[in-house]
Amino acid sequence: MKNNKELTSMLYQKRILGILCILLAPLCLGFGLFGLKTNLPGWYLSISATYYANSKMFMIGLLFAISVFLFSYQCYDWRDRVITLIEAVSALGIVVFPCKTPGIPETVGIFNINNSISHIIHCIFAAILFLSFAIQITFLFTITKHEMTEKKRRRNMIYRICGIVIFVFLAWQVITSAFKFIPSYVPMTWINEFFMLIAYGFAYLVKSEAIARLNDIK
Repeated sequence: MKNNKELTSMLYQKRILGILCILLAPLCLGFGLFGLKTNLPGWYLSISATYYANSKMFMIGLLFAISVFLFSYQCYDWRDRVITLIEAVSALGIVVFPCKTPGIPETVGIFNINNSISHIIHCIFAAILFLSFAIQITFLFTITKHEMTEKKRRRNMIYRICGIVIFVFLAWQVITSAFKFIPSYVPMTWINEFFMLIAYGFAYLVKSEAIARLNDIK
């Protein structure tokens, strides 16, 4: 059994994770505007592309912080542990293997590998990360070991809506990337990532009891 101090600490950690996810896309894009004269042409097209912009500290730093949190997260059961570890490894993989964008060197990342290979690995990790996010909040956040209260039903509805949002935007990302019918200058990937991270971050804020009206009375 965890005491009140441990439970409070866990809730604050979850709130921090939710806030980090919500802030990731806006910070990468917002602070990138200060480097318009030096950033590569496609720096704004995705969160990952800001790896090559002046705002790369947010992309690298926040994703690394999210990964560390997920590695150290105290899970509820083995299912939660497995999905969280997958998320942690994927978030770290996104940082270690940068994406491809015009104007970058032939070799990139800490392993200095060909940018095309790095891009493929990067995209795989990104897809796994967002898919894991959707699965976790849709199917694991909704589990309860206690009586299903009315507020728990409301929270579950929010989790499922957030999960559906991630599934929809992830599918849309696959479609727009495969068929390329969106003009190249439109930051479609950034938009998709933004909404997926907002959904996941909001679900974590609900899970961390940050929204009082949705909490059960203890």
